[in-house]
Amino acid sequence: METRITDEYQRVSEEGYDTECEKVANMLDMVIDGEASTEEQVYFNNHLEKCVSCFESHQKQKLLKGLVSGHLKRVIVPESLALSIKAKIQETL
Repeated sequence: METRITDEYQRVSEEGYDTECEKVANMLDMVIDGEASTEEQVYFNNHLEKCVSCFESHQKQKLLKGLVSGHLKRVIVPESLALSIKAKIQETL
């Protein structure tokens, strides 16, 4: 059954992706980080409902992100350092 469903997405899209699965894979980080638009989230979720492989990839990525972020410590830096870094970034733009 998974093969039949996944085969439905094995075509080149207008955006140039080989498959819709490839398009969804490229959207994965944006969706997990909460940076995807509402339209992108809907597209992504609709695809996951039909594609077991992409659903599993999404679950693994969410788990990995949770494990990594759980081991990171937030470091408070002096405000002057943060302002200095922001100023340097603005200079390069």
